[in-house]
Amino acid sequence: MSRDEHHNGDRRRDPVDVRRMAELLASFEGARVSLWSRTPLSDEVMAQVREWLCRAAGRELVVEPHVNPAMDAGAVLSIEDVGRVVLDPWALWIDELERGALDACQDGRLGDVDAGDEYLREAFRGSPLQPQVEALTDVGTVSRVGDGVAHVVGLRNVGSQELVVADGGVEALAFSLAEHSVGCLLLGPEERVREGALVVSTGRRLEVPAGEALLGRVVDPLGWPIDDRGPIAEAARVAADHAAPGVVDRQPVDTPLHSGIKVVDALVPIGRGQRQLIVGDRKIGKTTMALDVILAQNGTGVACVYCAIGQKASSVRQVVSALEERGALEHTVVVAALPGDPPAYRYLAPYTACAMAEYFMHEGGDALVVFDDLSKHAATYREISALLDRPVGREAYPGDIFYVHSRLLERSARLAPERGGGSLTALPIVETQAGDLSAFIPTNVISICDGQIVLDSVAFNEGRRPAMDPGLSVSRVGGAAQRRIMRRIAGRLRIDLAQYEEMARFVKFGAELDDATRRQLRRGERARALLVQDQHSPMSTELELMVLYAAVSGTFDEVLLPDLPAAEADLLAWMRGNRQGLLGELREAPDLTGELQERLDESLSAFMAQRSAAAPPEPGDEHEAGAAEELESSEAVPEEASV
Repeated sequence: MSRDEHHNGDRRRDPVDVRRMAELLASFEGARVSLWSRTPLSDEVMAQVREWLCRAAGRELVVEPHVNPAMDAGAVLSIEDVGRVVLDPWALWIDELERGALDACQDGRLGDVDAGDEYLREAFRGSPLQPQVEALTDVGTVSRVGDGVAHVVGLRNVGSQELVVADGGVEALAFSLAEHSVGCLLLGPEERVREGALVVSTGRRLEVPAGEALLGRVVDPLGWPIDDRGPIAEAARVAADHAAPGVVDRQPVDTPLHSGIKVVDALVPIGRGQRQLIVGDRKIGKTTMALDVILAQNGTGVACVYCAIGQKASSVRQVVSALEERGALEHTVVVAALPGDPPAYRYLAPYTACAMAEYFMHEGGDALVVFDDLSKHAATYREISALLDRPVGREAYPGDIFYVHSRLLERSARLAPERGGGSLTALPIVETQAGDLSAFIPTNVISICDGQIVLDSVAFNEGRRPAMDPGLSVSRVGGAAQRRIMRRIAGRLRIDLAQYEEMARFVKFGAELDDATRRQLRRGERARALLVQDQHSPMSTELELMVLYAAVSGTFDEVLLPDLPAAEADLLAWMRGNRQGLLGELREAPDLTGELQERLDESLSAFMAQRSAAAPPEPGDEHEAGAAEELESSEAVPEEASV
């Protein structure tokens, strides 16, 4: 066959697989695509591409041409978030031309430059440059495989985070784009991938299932169920990783997300669309606090996603059991990447969880996602980078670990009304060593988030639950994400706690105490004790307000510390039985009015009077009271001031 016959035959066949392109365009709802080329394309070629795309999509599409001289490929078709297809109008013809030139060189026909120019002119004259658009299949070869990664030579036009498929159907994620090879994260068993196997790019990014069908299920980072409850019903497919919403697509965070934890709602409120870090040493209640926030969303319509990154299977089972026993699994998706899973699973887990939560945000709802924890995710990223021979940085972490976490956490937002008004709140967890907040990963995530909840091991060992440090914990959103009535009632609480901590340090050294100092110590000690809360026992907003008002008003100043938990429980039970209407007003009231404050004072006075009448002093109480007064008069350290 002559060269002319070869190209004429190419003109007669369909240049690109229309069926493959139709599958790629099936999830594309837009009307515009971009065609990037190394050189300007003629109107004839553009019309040809447009006709081909419209035929594949079954509807009219607009093709926007762009020129980038730095491109390696002749042309790349970009279909927004759906994928990319590499095109090259001259590839087959140029390859044949190069082969002909090489043959001529071997035959000795191209001995000088003039002869070479003459050969090229003859070649151009014999083969006019009018080929059809040809689809180039980007193919590579596996050079090394092991430890969950594969090094592939070739894949000249593959993009970062693009799915590729090796022989045997094993999918992988193009991760590290080096000059001569591509490092891929295997998403299947590496035993089925051999050295020398072919790897083909797909032009697609990883997509995971999302939607209400996943609520109540436990899935792996690819969205496959692992809870032995059968397959998941048909669900939407969303990209696991994509850019965060822009500034113009957001609105300020001004709506609270009720956590059900008294100390959190009072001192470091969480807003819908906020990124609030939970940081502390291991085994001091970080996961428990995050689960309590999920439990508090029962009946609120907030969809929750809990992401376990490198957690033991027994720990994941405990989390699932706690959620299921308290009826919270019905509105929660659990994404689990176990320690024995491939590195790609542990790396993808937070992105998958974020994408599943984002689905509800883009549908106009509210969502909450918990990343437990990003310290293990950073260690996984360090492991992957070492396997792919990438350079390391501070504490052996790759230099772009900050970008990895910021790209993830920036996806939490509260969308503007024209974008649906939904929100995604993120609670990342980071583990510290001996309370060192200045380590690389904690400082990185602290700088990304809108605030942090710092858990203190000393407070935990003293029996305070949750063991939050009020001095180091902060919310940069602050009162903007807090109800005005909560801000009015709890505004004094932080000051009382700070003054108590300062005074208690002096008392330890035997400082002299006047009556005002003793009252301040008594008030602060009881306020701190009232913030103690049992795990998995979130409180409603009105009950929190009632307890906090009792703490700042001094209602329990005369109650002994050992009796304080019982007094708090009695107060809440008495309010439910005798002041149900007042609790309803607290739940709905926007601010603390004078009338409402009077009714609160009257209710507390009535409760304390009833409590005193129901518990008359027993023999020996007067003697104990006299002994306590004698102890205080001797300038000894009072029980209430012990730290």
